[in-house]
Amino acid sequence: MAVDYAYPPQLARFLRHAWEAMPDAPVLMDTAHLERALTVAYQASLLRDEDRAIRVRIVVAGPEEFDPLAGPPDGLQPLLFGESVPYVPDELRRLAIAAKYHRALVGIHPGPDGRFRIWGIVQSGPGWLQVAQGGRGPAPAPPPSALVVRVLGPGRIAVGRGLSTLAELRGGVVGSPGMDVFRSVWLPARFSETRAELATLHAGERARAEASGERWANLERDVIQLVSQAMVRRFLAAMASAHHGGTVIVLPTESAARIVSGAGPLRLKYAFEDGEPRRRYRRLILGLMRAIARAGGMEGVASVDRETYATLRGEELSSQRDAIFEMSQLIAALTEVDGAVVMTKRFELLGFGAEIAGDLPDLQHVERALDLEAGDTARETLTADGTRHRSAYRLCMRVPDAVALVVSQDGGVRFIAKHRGEVTFWEHAAEAVDV
Repeated sequence: MAVDYAYPPQLARFLRHAWEAMPDAPVLMDTAHLERALTVAYQASLLRDEDRAIRVRIVVAGPEEFDPLAGPPDGLQPLLFGESVPYVPDELRRLAIAAKYHRALVGIHPGPDGRFRIWGIVQSGPGWLQVAQGGRGPAPAPPPSALVVRVLGPGRIAVGRGLSTLAELRGGVVGSPGMDVFRSVWLPARFSETRAELATLHAGERARAEASGERWANLERDVIQLVSQAMVRRFLAAMASAHHGGTVIVLPTESAARIVSGAGPLRLKYAFEDGEPRRRYRRLILGLMRAIARAGGMEGVASVDRETYATLRGEELSSQRDAIFEMSQLIAALTEVDGAVVMTKRFELLGFGAEIAGDLPDLQHVERALDLEAGDTARETLTADGTRHRSAYRLCMRVPDAVALVVSQDGGVRFIAKHRGEVTFWEHAAEAVDV
């Protein structure tokens, strides 16, 4: 059966519809210029620099739209070339080496003849990625009228406005970007008992500290949720950037030991010995909560919410965030060994190299979530999925309270869970970052 693949013209049409649906959206450029901007980016995505795929961000805006005195971490630093160069795939390939994907953009704008020219590099710093991975922010954004094109890999292009992604071309298919599953209701609900336990432990620490004369700020619920998600966001980003693929299984704490036993559906090749080292992430979360509360108290803040957290600074905060970053790198590295990394909902690292085997149900289909809460889904067969995904589907059918996070070699991220009686997956919009 013939398959109709999408290319930049189809992406341009989809983008225009999404762009014009945004409230107060500025007028988008004409079709010819839009298709040209996307086509050159697409062709550059198919090139390689030695053995490396091309990954680059492009901002369609004139240099006059950037503050010449600004720069990271709070602004964007425009660096203009003495002479502009043609906007062609080979120039993008060369500039991608200097304009690192996670720290800079290539600036383009139509020249006097109407053709796009590359006028320079815009240094942004990694703040935008830190926000995408659960960091505090804020991040400097391109001008609100600017189109931003991200070359993510061979044949994979994402486009949007400012820091928002509106459309993506991937695998010959055009569609909306993946969802931020962390913003759903169902996923945090599965970890509500863990967060409540962390809040109780933190409240005890705070009471003891204040009894000894310290002043700690109260932590709002959204901050506790943000902190507990930080490492997961970051190890997903690190896994996606490695382009190796991998699986992380999160098990219900009360039944985890049985599930990974010889009679259960998960067989750990490398099981960590029970003890404090494998519970380190839990301690790091509490440590970061402690550091936030102390920093807020020192600033005279009664209560810290997400916005206040973004403004806090301090050595203790930096140290705790660095430790969480290292923990996320460890988990991402473990996923490169064949088999799954296994954790509990209390963030206890049980081991890696797990084989999903045993008496698992035979699935014929799964549901693809079309929104965050899977209120609308599309039924899909498993014929197009590889062994890694099919095994995760079957495990979630067998263990209804488990959550599987599967990263493909192309950087795609799926959350998988049994939801409303059906094994369901969500395409997650995780950034593939060179960290």
